[in-house]
Amino acid sequence: MSAKKSKAVVAPVAAPVAVSTTNQLTTKRFVIRKSLIGSNTVISFTNHKNELKVYNHDLVYNALKAKFDLMPCFDKYGSYTNSKDLPVFVRNLPTLV
Repeated sequence: MSAKKSKAVVAPVAAPVAVSTTNQLTTKRFVIRKSLIGSNTVISFTNHKNELKVYNHDLVYNALKAKFDLMPCFDKYGSYTNSKDLPVFVRNLPTLV
């Protein structure tokens, strides 16, 4: 007996699609935390002048990574905060969200 050669049909495999999810966080102050790095979190808070401020945590951290990593508070506590407003060096960034 001879075996028949069959041609199997193989379906193409689609490449995985990267899904980017944005997390929302409302705080009482500006904050950059080590625990939020890479989480794509958009943070909003109301400053002392009652103005709503919104920024993307990863965008701000990545733009100023060297500055945050050299701060003693960031090393010791794992975060940097400002209770009054966006820090001047963050306000000078071209985009926040």
